[in-house]
Amino acid sequence: MMIRYLSTTCRKPLIARRASTSITSCQCIRSSSMSWHHNSSRETKPRITAIDGIKALASRAESFSTIATAPSTSNTTQNNSTDNQSNNNNNDSKNSETKDNKKKDDSNIFLDNLGKIFLSTIALVLLSLYRSNKGNNAKAALREEIEALALLDPIEIEDLRYSNEHILTKEVYDDILKEFGGVSTSSSSSSSSNAVITVTYGQFMKGVLDVLRRRHGEGATIQFGHLMDRVVVKELERIANEKRKAVAASAGGENDFSGEVEVPLSFLLTALSLALNSTLADRVQALYDVMLLDKQNLAEQTVSIHEVERMVQHLQSTCQLVPDAQIVPTIANIPYQMYRVGDGAELTRRACE
Repeated sequence: MMIRYLSTTCRKPLIARRASTSITSCQCIRSSSMSWHHNSSRETKPRITAIDGIKALASRAESFSTIATAPSTSNTTQNNSTDNQSNNNNNDSKNSETKDNKKKDDSNIFLDNLGKIFLSTIALVLLSLYRSNKGNNAKAALREEIEALALLDPIEIEDLRYSNEHILTKEVYDDILKEFGGVSTSSSSSSSSNAVITVTYGQFMKGVLDVLRRRHGEGATIQFGHLMDRVVVKELERIANEKRKAVAASAGGENDFSGEVEVPLSFLLTALSLALNSTLADRVQALYDVMLLDKQNLAEQTVSIHEVERMVQHLQSTCQLVPDAQIVPTIANIPYQMYRVGDGAELTRRACE
């Protein structure tokens, strides 16, 4: 308002000044025209016309109008700068919201569920430890059961070997194998390629004593022989029970089995190896020679997998395998692994794996 007041106050003397100037210019124009008519023949003076006066008035008016409009232009500029700043603030807020949304969308699944993953890992570790502990306990319980049912304990076997250290050597054992090497095939239980030579326990002990007496004189015998008898008698009872069941099944339920039980010669020789005090290599060689006795072709020096399985079964029956070697896992492993005692075929396959 102050600027408008000053502009109006400045215009009033300007208008009065312009009017006086226009009157003066008109009078000058008249006097000049009159003097020109009177002095036309004299020298020519510069001519000031009305157009020049109007142009001077217009230039002055433009200068005053520029002064008057300057404040309004500054106000407009300030308003525009304020609007631009508010627009910039709005754009910044929108950009920040967009960034926040992107951060929410780019969340990490692992970091968001770190607590659940940690607890799940601990639970799995505890579960695996529980299953392992229960499985080990089941295996240990089966080991103790095998040791409790064993016919001979390791100390008794050690006493049997130590007492026969000078009686049953590797050379004497080889002589016993030669003694039974001439057993006719008519004594075998089968005429197939898997034939097993069988003899009675009395026939076997007679052949063993004959060899011992030839080597060590009269009165030579197996010391602590009752330990070996314990193993053989158990096998005789098992075979007798199987034959009774077979006779009962074929005779319509009547159990009239009677007679002397024959035992595989390989089993009796394996039981005799309990008293053999020799190195591990000599013991393995002796058992290999035992497997060759069942061969109809004596020149053949190889054994089949079935003969190896039969020998492993004999070692298991004569308590010459440690309990851990006889344990095999079962199919059932939920909620924990179960174990059982394997037979000769299973133990052989497991050893070959």
